[in-house]
Amino acid sequence: MSFRQFVINNVRRNPKVYGPYFFTTFFAVTMFFVYALLIFHPEFQDTIDSSSETLSYFAMIGFQISQVIIVLFSAFACFYAVSTFLKTRKAEFGLLLIQGINKKQLTKLIFWENMLAGLAAVICGILFGFIFSKVILLICSNILSLTETLPFYMPWKPILITFLIFGCMFLVISAVTSFSVRVNNLKQLLASQKQPKKEIKAAWYLAFLAVLFIGAGYGTVLIFTNRFDFSFKPLLIGVVLVVIGTYFFFSQLLVFVLNRLRKRERFFFKRTNLLTFSELIYQMRDNVSTFFIVAVVSATAITAMGTSSAVGSSGLAEMSQNPYAITYSAYGGKPVDQSLLDGAKKTFASENITDYKTASGKFYQITYYVNPDETSFYTFLSIDNYNDLMGLRNEKKLSVAPGSVILLPSSSPSADKLKKDLPKELAITFKSQKVTLPVKQAAPINRFPYNFTMSSMEDVTVVANQSDIDALWQKSEAQFRETPDDNSNYLLNYSLFHTENWEETIPASKKLHADVDKWNEKNMNSETGEFVNFQSLALEWQGMKQTNGLLMLLTVLCGAVFYTFSAGFIYLRLHSDLKRDDQQYKMLFKIGLTKPELHKIVARQLRVMFFLPLLVAIIHSIVAFIALQSLLEFNIWQNVGIVIGIFVGVQCIYYFLVKYNYLKQLHRVMK
Repeated sequence: MSFRQFVINNVRRNPKVYGPYFFTTFFAVTMFFVYALLIFHPEFQDTIDSSSETLSYFAMIGFQISQVIIVLFSAFACFYAVSTFLKTRKAEFGLLLIQGINKKQLTKLIFWENMLAGLAAVICGILFGFIFSKVILLICSNILSLTETLPFYMPWKPILITFLIFGCMFLVISAVTSFSVRVNNLKQLLASQKQPKKEIKAAWYLAFLAVLFIGAGYGTVLIFTNRFDFSFKPLLIGVVLVVIGTYFFFSQLLVFVLNRLRKRERFFFKRTNLLTFSELIYQMRDNVSTFFIVAVVSATAITAMGTSSAVGSSGLAEMSQNPYAITYSAYGGKPVDQSLLDGAKKTFASENITDYKTASGKFYQITYYVNPDETSFYTFLSIDNYNDLMGLRNEKKLSVAPGSVILLPSSSPSADKLKKDLPKELAITFKSQKVTLPVKQAAPINRFPYNFTMSSMEDVTVVANQSDIDALWQKSEAQFRETPDDNSNYLLNYSLFHTENWEETIPASKKLHADVDKWNEKNMNSETGEFVNFQSLALEWQGMKQTNGLLMLLTVLCGAVFYTFSAGFIYLRLHSDLKRDDQQYKMLFKIGLTKPELHKIVARQLRVMFFLPLLVAIIHSIVAFIALQSLLEFNIWQNVGIVIGIFVGVQCIYYFLVKYNYLKQLHRVMK
């Protein structure tokens, strides 16, 4: 048998060693190829065809950053995997040295084994991505809400870049790991599986550091979200503190708790607890790094995917400032040009959109004196215009008595503020007199095509009778005739088109938007401020879907890679201990350990290994979601619950599969 055949047989006949290494790497290569497939697609060119140039730019940047993250994490994970299963083969290397292989040949053997497994994963990952590239492009087109499906193309650049990057990565990893194996002490190599493990020590003050760092990290993140002036520096500090605290949790606090349990004799000597917890304490020496890596990686994946799912939910649409299908807003005091409205009707007719309603009205910005040297203003809307807007969406109409007003919030903070502290009256001071208007009620929160956010009451519009608005307008105009520079009175006209099937107005909206741009080029007047603003709910919705689709692609694919590697870490940890466990349980079986007791001990230890890091990751993620919830105006917990449920479900399936195979292996030595 030649040396080449020996290398191939070593890899082919060790599926339990190289299998997880191959599949996790294969998955990472496939994800990297998907990103490259999108970046180099001819239809994308330098940007993604979206409703926003900014979104297009960040989409391309996001794909490129995700590629870098996958490569860096793949390099770390592969190096960790190779180092782990090389440690389990020290006895094998000792036998090879006894049989005559020299150190140079052993180094060469390790190098080509790693290269063979790595290159096989790269080739299979590229081949898999190429075969299913048409399906991948179709799925990505739907997720990104592109107007046309991405056509298939021959992805030479993605193939070449993927092969070169991962090929070089495996070349470096193979070279480093092959020279890192120490073969000087033959006796130590042969006895590597029989060497007893040292018990890891834990001091109470080091265990307390876990609680201190994690608590400080949580506090820093939560304080960050309650600040008005956001800075990512405290957020970064909080994350670093939590990561450090997580390491101390597994290396010190967990061991400290297990040692304390061992001292409770009634608990420790009860049935199989002695075997279970004694083994856990000694296993912690090898599993600290594994538990820490899996917890941090899983927390990253859950937080990223949960955030993407929450932001991508329908609740985000409710945050839109304008819920109407088409909105024309005419600035400069003049009504919306009739030619634009007639053009909209013709465009709707050409697109077979007939079930629409229309409404027109005005918003009034009325200035008053806060004190002799300071002015402010309120935004007014007539009750008739308000009810017309409500009628477009079949919502409840209101009435207001002459001389009184209704306060209309347009954001959740303003609505909450009015619920807690609704003013009894609205006082408007002019130079000659003071007008007091009783506040009848606060209307339900609603979004409107126009709102002055710098008003005395932020995100609040005042609804009143038209006669009262006209009277206030005249008084405000009269008082500022002598000092027109202080007059901030402003009049905005709007015209709306609304249909329940607004999602189908995307083609029409694009045409109407182009018509408004042409009109503004001819008629916009910078001196009078005259121009027309156009808004389309369908186009905003499309942009939102593309943003959410982009987030989903970036986070779900990266999260899937992270989770796959964390699952591989656990499997490698189990496999590295399998030979020692075989010998241990074989001896226990000879002195009376039954199969049910074996199942119970193994199940407990596997549950700790599989679900303790996941539990820590979920807790970290929940704190992050609490912080996120405080920044958003809609409930994210349903989406977050689904994501966490998926992670737990997949982990349960993986746990039962590994448990079955692990017990099957142990049963062979107990016969």
